[in-house]
Amino acid sequence: MSSLTTTGGGTVTDPGTSSWPSMQRPPIDSATSTESVPAIMNYVSPETTEISTRRDVGGSDDALVGAIWNPTLVRVANARLVQNSENRMNLCDNGFELWSDDPQGENINLIQDIDFCNQDQVIEEYYPVCERIVAEALSSKITSASSSPLAVVCAFDHNVRSSDRASVGEITKCKCKHSMENDGKGDAREGAAESITMPQVQNPAGIVHADYTKISAPRRLYDLSMPPKLNDVLRLKLHAESRNSLLDPTMVREALDGNRRYAFINFWRSIDTENPVKNPPLACVDPASTAVDDLRTFKIHYTDRIGENYFVCPPTSSCTNTSNRRQHSWYYYPDMTMREGLLLKQWDSMGGFACDGQTDGSSNTNGGKLNGGGLSTFSIHSAFIDPSFSTESPPRKSIEVRCVAIWETT
Repeated sequence: MSSLTTTGGGTVTDPGTSSWPSMQRPPIDSATSTESVPAIMNYVSPETTEISTRRDVGGSDDALVGAIWNPTLVRVANARLVQNSENRMNLCDNGFELWSDDPQGENINLIQDIDFCNQDQVIEEYYPVCERIVAEALSSKITSASSSPLAVVCAFDHNVRSSDRASVGEITKCKCKHSMENDGKGDAREGAAESITMPQVQNPAGIVHADYTKISAPRRLYDLSMPPKLNDVLRLKLHAESRNSLLDPTMVREALDGNRRYAFINFWRSIDTENPVKNPPLACVDPASTAVDDLRTFKIHYTDRIGENYFVCPPTSSCTNTSNRRQHSWYYYPDMTMREGLLLKQWDSMGGFACDGQTDGSSNTNGGKLNGGGLSTFSIHSAFIDPSFSTESPPRKSIEVRCVAIWETT
C-alpha cells in the first residue's frame, strides 16, 4: 500500500484497487469572486495507465482497478460572464453550451408535472422534450460544420442524480410499466407484472472524465442499431413495441463507414422546482486547453459488453511535454435553474480528435490537441464543490439525458 502526494496538496492511498473518490471542499481564497472560484478536481495521476471496474445491471460499480487519484486545485471561471459576448461557449468549438427556455416557459410547462423518478414517465414524456432541444441546438449551432441536415435525434438513456443521501432514499425507486418478468437470459415473457421498481438515482460524478472514447463511441452507436442489452433503459419499451433496435442498422452502418456524421449529446438540467443548483454544480473544460496525453482509458465491464470512458490527468504534471505548463480552462454556470440546461457534447465523429490517429495518452507523448482542426470532439467535465456557497445550501437534484444524432449522407 503506497501514498501519493498530489499537486493539490493532498495525499491519497493506492492499494491496487480503490474506491470512487469523494469531492473535497476547497478553502475560499482571495481570488474567489463572481468571476471564478477555486475547486479541487479528482484527476488521476500521470502514472495511471488503464483503469477498470465492473458494473451490474442496476448500474452499481465495483471497486476501481488501476486508478491513482490526484486531487488537484484549479480555478473554475463563471461562464455566464461570457454568455453575452462574441466568445460565448458553444457546442461547435467548446463542446458545451447553456440552453435557456423561451420567455413564455414553453418547455418548463411540458415538464413541471413529470416525476423524474418514474422511469416510464421520463422515457415517454421527457425524452421527446430533450430530443427537440438537442435537434434545435445541432441544427442551428454545429450543422454548419456539416453540409448535410440532421436525419434523426434519439434519446436512449438517462441518469438522475442527487447529492443528498436522504433525498436519494426518497427517490431511489423507479416504476417501469414496460417491465416484464425476465427469464435470466435477457428475454422478457408475457403475463408478468405490469410494473416493478428498480434503483435509479446516482451521486453526482465528481471525477474528471469524458463519456466516450475512440473505441466506445462507434461501438455504442453500433449497439443502438442492435437488439438492446441488459443495461439498456429502452430494452423493455422496444420489446413492448416489437422493435428490434432504436436506430436503423443501415443508417448506422453508413455513419460507421464515414458516410454520415454522428454525435452523442447530453442534456443536463436541474429538477429542483424550488432552488437553483448550488452544490455540486457541473463544470466543463474548454477542449482548446486539453491534449491527447491528458487522457487515460477507463474500461467498464458490464454483464454483456465492455464500455469505455476517459479519465484525465492534470496537464501541469509530467503527462504533458509542452514547454510552458498548460492549465485546463474550467467553466461553469452558477445558480442554474430548472428553466435552463447544459448541452454537453460527448462525441462528434467530425471532431479533430475523432478524425486523427491518436487514442489516449498512456503511452503517447506527442501532446496533440483534442480540438485539432478547430472542431471539438467532446468536453471533459466533472461535478465539484463550490466553496462560495454555504454547506447548508440545498442539495443538487439533476437529470442528464443521453441523445444520439445522425446526419443525412454526405
